[in-house]
Amino acid sequence: MPLISHPTMQLSYRLLLAIAGGFYLSILATAAVPGILALSGADKAGAFVWLMLLSFVWYSLIILWVISTKRLGRTSLILLLLSAGLYLSLVYTALPTDVSNKTEQAG
Repeated sequence: MPLISHPTMQLSYRLLLAIAGGFYLSILATAAVPGILALSGADKAGAFVWLMLLSFVWYSLIILWVISTKRLGRTSLILLLLSAGLYLSLVYTALPTDVSNKTEQAG
């Protein structure tokens, strides 16, 4: 049984998921992956620039994937889990904001 049975609603949901979900996922990946790469010693600014360029490719591929898939429910779940994982990695790899204040006060 499909997630949404009416064809017009299914198309609307598919387009919304492709456009909004793809944008959100590509932005999260662009913001989160440099932090993950910085943990292994990579240059965070350089990785961010490269990932900004790759985000256009990711966004296009996500749109094509969402529109061409037959199982819309599974695709929605995959996008949701990927977004949640990237969001959590963005939150937990960020530096605390008051670290710079403590080093300035100590010096």
